[in-house]
Amino acid sequence: MIHITEDKFVWLDLTKKCKSARQTEELFSAHELYEVCDDGTDHLIEEIDTIPLLIKKGSRICLEVGHLPIKYIPKEVWEDTDKIQKDGYWYVKIADIN
Repeated sequence: MIHITEDKFVWLDLTKKCKSARQTEELFSAHELYEVCDDGTDHLIEEIDTIPLLIKKGSRICLEVGHLPIKYIPKEVWEDTDKIQKDGYWYVKIADIN
């Protein structure tokens, strides 16, 4: 399941898979797992033994995916450039960008 925090960071929620000790061990040995709280904070999980406690506390056990792409470029970057839009993409001369 995908979880997106307010800062538009994407997490893969592995909480349900971490209810099995075997799957938790496999995930923990292969990936850096994070506790993601409801307030949007995240913490690297350093000990596998803390995972069941974090789940009981109501935290999500997640894997980093990354930030959502920026949907726009701030106006000041484009302000004095010649630009065209084609097939949903903006094209601009690199020499024109300040």
